[in-house]
Amino acid sequence: MPSLLTSLTAVERLSAQISTLPAEFSKALGEDLEYARFGAALPELPWFGGWKWSVNAWFGRSDPPHFSRLIHDTAPVAFGLKAAELVSNGALVGVEAGLAFVAGYFTQLIVARELEPTLQTLLTTHRLPRESLTAARNRIEWLQSLLLMQDLHGSALVGTPAVRAKLQIRKERGVQGIGRGLYEVMRVSSQDAFGEAPTKLQVDGWMRGLYLYSLALGSPVGRFKSLPSNVATRELYRGPGIDVFAALDRGLERTREVLTHLGSMIRRNSFSARSKLKFLGVCPEGPASHILFEAPGRNRSV
Repeated sequence: MPSLLTSLTAVERLSAQISTLPAEFSKALGEDLEYARFGAALPELPWFGGWKWSVNAWFGRSDPPHFSRLIHDTAPVAFGLKAAELVSNGALVGVEAGLAFVAGYFTQLIVARELEPTLQTLLTTHRLPRESLTAARNRIEWLQSLLLMQDLHGSALVGTPAVRAKLQIRKERGVQGIGRGLYEVMRVSSQDAFGEAPTKLQVDGWMRGLYLYSLALGSPVGRFKSLPSNVATRELYRGPGIDVFAALDRGLERTREVLTHLGSMIRRNSFSARSKLKFLGVCPEGPASHILFEAPGRNRSV
């Protein structure tokens, strides 16, 4: 949850330059941005399942819920590839909606990997006394997301109704849940990648929880989640060896590379073991903390 606004902001920045994407993804993001937001938000959605997790999401104190851990750490690329394969076959959901979902999902995955080295550095230098590693990570990711919003919009937007639009992950406003077709894409992909999947009732609950969270974050109550004014906070965003905005843009550039490769697979409907192995050469499997990064400007996997 702490990185949710960063993921959704990354999708918006990607959609603002759709001419740089393969034609399929360009059209999908132009028509179905909300589905892309859903794909980007998916790993964080379980934080909003019920009062316990919603409170934890607000304060950022606990370890991630079960499905968040699965999708972050078990087989994130396998999940995305299966979703792309289902969309390529025209199964379960409209093509543009499905492509937007896939684009959003891979955007958050690749941007998170690009930001991870910065986060690891900050955890060693800005972790507070007696602060758990989880709490430190959650705090830093949340503050980075607010500073990113401030950089782009002149304000972090929390405590104002404007933030609600950033958190809208379905076309229809309100507390309804996920559509059946998109849920099936998610369920089948989850079963294939993790050997288990959440129920539709659970996913609907996550979406309702996020909607209620967006109402709170966009109200005067949201000001309690706003940026502190101390200078040290900005060091989490930009400082010696730290530039979150630049890292996000590098992540988006690599996202375009991955979507170009994936678009070719989708056009050819080529999801054989050999094709997937080639894709893994571009986008390796595994959690962000296990992906090796080279110096900026050199060729590397994402």
